[in-house]
Amino acid sequence: MWFKKISQWWVLVLALMLGGLLGMQPIHAATSTPASGFVLTPLLPKDQLDKQAGYFNLKVTPGSTRELKVSVSNPSKSAITLEVTPVNATTSDAGSVAYVPSNRQDPLATTTFKDMTSAGATVQLAAHQAKTVGFTVTIPKNGFKGEVLGGLFVTNPTASATKPTNDQGFVLKNRYAEVTAVALWCQPQETIPVQLVLDQVKVTTDNGQPVLFAKLRNLAPTLFGQLTIQARVIDRATRKTVATQRLKSGSMAPNSWFNYHVALGSDRLAAGNYQLKLHLTSGTRVWNFSHNFTLTAQRASQHNHRLVGPHKVNWWLWGSLALVGLLALLMAAYWFGQRRSRKE
Repeated sequence: MWFKKISQWWVLVLALMLGGLLGMQPIHAATSTPASGFVLTPLLPKDQLDKQAGYFNLKVTPGSTRELKVSVSNPSKSAITLEVTPVNATTSDAGSVAYVPSNRQDPLATTTFKDMTSAGATVQLAAHQAKTVGFTVTIPKNGFKGEVLGGLFVTNPTASATKPTNDQGFVLKNRYAEVTAVALWCQPQETIPVQLVLDQVKVTTDNGQPVLFAKLRNLAPTLFGQLTIQARVIDRATRKTVATQRLKSGSMAPNSWFNYHVALGSDRLAAGNYQLKLHLTSGTRVWNFSHNFTLTAQRASQHNHRLVGPHKVNWWLWGSLALVGLLALLMAAYWFGQRRSRKE
């Protein structure tokens, strides 16, 4: 029967649609060459503080020097050139410790890993070749308090995957890197309390959308994690909470800062006076900050415009609704046809 055939066709269409909507992922074959195209291995000394750690974790003496060595190897069939660079540990705006080239160290830091370490090196590797790269770390005569945290960052500056993204000539470039962390202590048993402060709050734009930038600073030479942030934006005139946001499992590097981005919510806002409230915890430590700010008419208009602005068309949704409607019409036509046949 023609209706049975249509039903079978409809089941096939539904199966294909569900496959697309569920986002079935392809299975990638394993490869012996890492995505970065090279292998970084820290050559850890025998006096590691933590023998199980896969990174440098060392007690150092004021006025002394230490040699840090890493091995870089090229498993590929082509020659490559690598850059090995000392970097300071910083905190990204996502609220996590980052080991990438950056100038985001807090000005209160008495010393940094980059300050104490010799300059970066360029290493040329033939196919299937490995080399050892060494760096000299000079500890200040007066030593330092707490922890100095950094890393040895390795990248191939010429290795990038370029792919056209549209007809306008824009391209997407990917560059891979690897890093091994370095933690240095003069007095590993010394406990330094965390000093977290809210430095400033300002309204700015991110991708054309007004957001709050709350600059949080860790003034202490101490790494800490388990950071949670609960943010509320309050209309000071009505005392109504107009937006909330939460960060879980954050972390901050010693003597670092980051901008915590707080969106202004999904409701229309009027220009006026508002307040940002932050409740932060890390283990048993608790901080509460508040800051008043003004939302200008321009920023309020930008926020409200984006709420009703253009959006992507969900073709899967509309296609599904169209097919459901078509099936309903076919079923109705079949039912009326059957009814008419019985009458005749």
